[in-house]
Amino acid sequence: MTSYAAHDGPSAQGSESCGGHDPHSDFVLVEQVRPPQRIELGRERMLLCRLYLGLIQSLNDDYGTSFGSHSDSATYRAIGIYVFLRTVMCSPARPTNIADALKLPRAVVLRRLQEMVKHGYVERVGNAYRVTDKVNIPDLKQKLQRRIDMIVDTAKELSRLETSI
Repeated sequence: MTSYAAHDGPSAQGSESCGGHDPHSDFVLVEQVRPPQRIELGRERMLLCRLYLGLIQSLNDDYGTSFGSHSDSATYRAIGIYVFLRTVMCSPARPTNIADALKLPRAVVLRRLQEMVKHGYVERVGNAYRVTDKVNIPDLKQKLQRRIDMIVDTAKELSRLETSI
């Protein structure tokens, strides 16, 4: 599998070299990228960032832009993922537990949960929350396999690096 990383343009310092690729292309071959030496474990961190961004992009593809279009979509996603995890563990999540686990203010958690309820992703059960059947999206098996492939590819690339983390 060929590996790609997103690239938004020249580095902030402008003169810093990032290893022989076109700084104006949207995607570059990861194998051709040499992160700046000043960034410790730059290659490993680049691969993990690519994985994280790829997983977020796949969530957006699955659930549409409405799920990720909130003002603080990283918090929204994190809360949604936590509620999903607790739901599949058969243990609905209480707002206080979510806030403690994610180190977020309880008021923020409650607002985001209310938004998810409004959009049909989450439902309230007593004083806890769980995901709804809206998580059962079309082509789930193929989409899940793409995520697994992305994770395996990143793990293989990380294991090939000689640096011990």
